[in-house]
Amino acid sequence: MTTLAELVAAAHRTFAARPAVGALTFGDLGAQARAAATALRRLGLRPGDRVLIALDNRPEVLALEHALWLGGFVRVAVSTRLHPAEIAAIADDCAAAAIVTELDVPGHRAIAPGAELFSGPADDFEPRRDSDDLAALMYTSGSTGRPKGARVTSGAWVAMVEAMWQELPPIGPDDVVLHVAPMSHFSGSVGSAYTLAGAAAVPLARFDAVEAVAAIERHRVTAVTLVPTMLERLAEAVDRPTSLRAVVYGAAPISVPVMRRAQEALGTVLYQFYGLSEALAPLTVLSAADHATGDPQVLSSIGRPVDSVDLSIVDGEIAVRGPQIMPGYWGGEPLRDGWFRTGDLGRLDAAGRVHLAGRRSELIVTGGFNVHPAEVEQAIAVLDGVAEVAVLGVPDARWGEAVSAVVVRGPGSELSEEDVRRACASRLAGYKKPRRVVFLPELPQTSTGKPDRKRLRAAFS
Repeated sequence: MTTLAELVAAAHRTFAARPAVGALTFGDLGAQARAAATALRRLGLRPGDRVLIALDNRPEVLALEHALWLGGFVRVAVSTRLHPAEIAAIADDCAAAAIVTELDVPGHRAIAPGAELFSGPADDFEPRRDSDDLAALMYTSGSTGRPKGARVTSGAWVAMVEAMWQELPPIGPDDVVLHVAPMSHFSGSVGSAYTLAGAAAVPLARFDAVEAVAAIERHRVTAVTLVPTMLERLAEAVDRPTSLRAVVYGAAPISVPVMRRAQEALGTVLYQFYGLSEALAPLTVLSAADHATGDPQVLSSIGRPVDSVDLSIVDGEIAVRGPQIMPGYWGGEPLRDGWFRTGDLGRLDAAGRVHLAGRRSELIVTGGFNVHPAEVEQAIAVLDGVAEVAVLGVPDARWGEAVSAVVVRGPGSELSEEDVRRACASRLAGYKKPRRVVFLPELPQTSTGKPDRKRLRAAFS
């Protein structure tokens, strides 16, 4: 089986004269990666050592992660939106041998991503040939507890890339991928499929819809990865046809109305990928053709499982098995029988599509009845004037938990609490109606773009 290091080395060699990122060709990228790997080795690092990266999107991120994979080191990429103390905790948990960042991480000496890291002498590196080698630790967001590091092998990363190659439009050196979501997470994963097939990368440090549209036009971008809130804002900012051939989104729930508006603005280019830190996307795919059907039953799903993944519903919970699944958490026990219980509740329809019903940990139990937040969110999201919505359970002396909604109004909307309740009453059982509704200017998010339920609960205190 081809390893990740072999894919990286092959990309540098095969596309040596083609643009890779910024002003760098793939040949330049390979030279910088080997120089950085050599520098780390001369600092005393050995294969298997963990290197934590906390950088905004920039060309150095790509060169550095290629260096890690060529040198046999382990990529531990985290969001710069984390507090330095949170980054330090992750570094301590995985016993990071080095941290590359411009942040001041307490208790750790950081390596700045300066030119000296990438321009020194470069040793030759023989690509490692064991697909079971650890390639990355993907830390969970920690929205409901302490972050845990999912162990991602070289073989799992390669399987992820190959699944993306199968599901996306054909990728080659004429493609350009735009990074506006953090390269440390979903955008970097999808970006691997593009870079390793010879596509150029354009990293932007922060997402701004107007700047993203300008970058798409300027660089003739063909692919971009977004979380749903970014997708909605990008669609609002587009006022003419674009060069995009694939807009990949995921990592958080999306409403059917938002999906339809995005397709109207961007065309038949939407791909929804479902995955987790522990089980790399795509586990399931809602393809461009699926989006084009306009069928609410199709659009409300997360698509069908990819060919390489076995998916089952066990006691209402989605369980998966396949080459993209972690063997276990860092410092934890291995998975039993290779099956990973995702924590996501769901069901399969007659066509084999998967429908999410929310997280098992987010299930609301009110007056003895179970309420899935996702179905209440869907009932509210179809209302005119709703930009975003999140539903959660808030402790209640009488009911145990009270169904509660946080709503973001769209521009010019005067939506009221009674409007929200009335919409739910027309679609849902009485016990599923929100007992409390709070309006906020925006939904707080975790570093990975998911609704931050800890901070959302604070809105009801």
